[in-house]
Amino acid sequence: MQSLVDLEMDHTQIEAIFVDDLSSDRSYEILQYYEKKYDFIKCVQLEENSGSPSQPRNVGIEVANGEYIALLDADDWLDSKGFPKLVLQMVEHEADFGFGQCFKHTDNTISKLARFASFQEANGLVPYEINKVFRAVGPPGKIFKRSTVIDNDIKFQHMKFGEDKLFFAELISKSKSASMTTSAVYHINRYTDNVSLVKSTDVIEKSKINLEVLRQIVNLEIPKIAMEGILSRIIEIDYMQRFLVSKTFLKSEDKAFFFNQFSKVETIIKEAGFNIEDLLITDKYKNIYQLFHSDKKALQEYIHYMIYDSSKQKYIKDKMVYLKYPDKFNHLIQLQEECIPVYKGTEMIDDTFYEVIELFTKDDFKIEYVELIKIHDERYSKKINYELKDNYIYIKSEDINFYKYDFNIAVQFNHHKSALVFATYPNFNDKVNLKRQNFKLEFVNSQNKESKDTKGSNTSTKETKVNKYLSEAPNYVITTKSIKSYMDADFKEEFNSISKGSLVAISGMGQTSKGTPRLITKDNHFITANVSFVNPTELQKKDGYVSTIPKRIRILKKCKLYTDVTFKNEPIRTMQPNEELNIIDIDYTKNFTPRLKTVDGYYITANINFVEVLN
Repeated sequence: MQSLVDLEMDHTQIEAIFVDDLSSDRSYEILQYYEKKYDFIKCVQLEENSGSPSQPRNVGIEVANGEYIALLDADDWLDSKGFPKLVLQMVEHEADFGFGQCFKHTDNTISKLARFASFQEANGLVPYEINKVFRAVGPPGKIFKRSTVIDNDIKFQHMKFGEDKLFFAELISKSKSASMTTSAVYHINRYTDNVSLVKSTDVIEKSKINLEVLRQIVNLEIPKIAMEGILSRIIEIDYMQRFLVSKTFLKSEDKAFFFNQFSKVETIIKEAGFNIEDLLITDKYKNIYQLFHSDKKALQEYIHYMIYDSSKQKYIKDKMVYLKYPDKFNHLIQLQEECIPVYKGTEMIDDTFYEVIELFTKDDFKIEYVELIKIHDERYSKKINYELKDNYIYIKSEDINFYKYDFNIAVQFNHHKSALVFATYPNFNDKVNLKRQNFKLEFVNSQNKESKDTKGSNTSTKETKVNKYLSEAPNYVITTKSIKSYMDADFKEEFNSISKGSLVAISGMGQTSKGTPRLITKDNHFITANVSFVNPTELQKKDGYVSTIPKRIRILKKCKLYTDVTFKNEPIRTMQPNEELNIIDIDYTKNFTPRLKTVDGYYITANINFVEVLN
């Protein structure tokens, strides 16, 4: 909600339509408050709960007055700068469809999604001809013309799973022009405490639903190149990567079901006039298809190898990195890595220090640029100068800095593809394994106090293990990572999730049947006593701060709204006196400073000099 208010565009030119599916919480009450406060917000409440997002989306599109539409899920948010930028770009170039950068936020990382749909500033694109565009067929990062939906009678179908795939496959295929931007447009909320969007559809059920989606797709009247792109995605992603090449398949006692489902896919596609071998673009999936028809026992062994062993069995040959097969698979296509950059160290060349990266690539490799990326947060990156000689990248050591951030180095290549630099070379040895073979290169900023404290620590491994668990019950703990609470000390029956930065009241100590310490919460549940996950504190109330969760606050003095509890990232906006916010929680920093968490997932100060509790 707040992200819509914060959009840096003329609000008379937009309408935000909220469709309430008879929610059981306070959602509609909050919506009505915003509708009264802002002219651009419109609320619609359905007569009955439809059980899926399809009907609310169809209703929203139908009642919309705007030329362009974007779909925003309840827990996600739009980028205040990037979204308006893409809208203006589309208007200027009369685009039917718009693609922008999408970020996924989890408790541990913030990462880019679907790079192939946001790797360049471009206009006049044919949307269904964009390479791999059908590999991401959900709402995030997309804007489209309402008229394309209405004129072609495209609707979201009521399904437990797959409604996005069907809708956007047809919509992209029937759009004639597209714009693309590298700017951030959409942010996906996948924090632990966001449970409302988690679907419990299992692999078996998904395979059945995907068959119905496939049957409908092959009957669409769309360009052949679009159909080939969609079918390629369904085979490689839905029925190979997520179905056959899975631990679920390996553990299943009914593998015949998996084989029968794939055979049905094959039949549907062949009857539609397409050859599956022509639709496979990835070598490992070509191998899987070959084994599916020649040796299903070997197929199972190959899948086991791909899941458990392929990442740690690699070797270098002719400046390329290969996956080392067991001998029984030598007749298959040998799998090569497209790009493996490896850090070679610091060299002095003509009195200048350079950081050197060796490249192992396929023949069709083309470097686009080199960038520094903040560790665990891909929103922050910085392109740097480099020299490319033969298979080596040379970067002046003085250019290896990125403000106060700790960072990785990434090589962008072949338009949208990216590879982080490895810290060690590939290795294969059938007698021993090289530890940390897949570790990426990390540069730690010397000005980062936490890094210096860690580096200077003399704590031994033995001491760390001894002090791993709390031995006495504190009054409170702050969670330093997301954890779960359980009904029992052995953690067999889960109760709920507790987000990072939460204050948890403790009543005592317990232990597992094997003697591992546990903390008992005030509500008689069990949580970990591991100090890697919880910090003890005697905090009960911090003077000068709101200490119990309010429902609503009013701003007393100018203060900033942030995306993170630490207030380290750039603020998304400045709140003005008399503005009001709905609050859902209180989170805490590592120093136990309380922050108020808004219903939109943002953070604001809990200092009573800046905010007033209304109710």
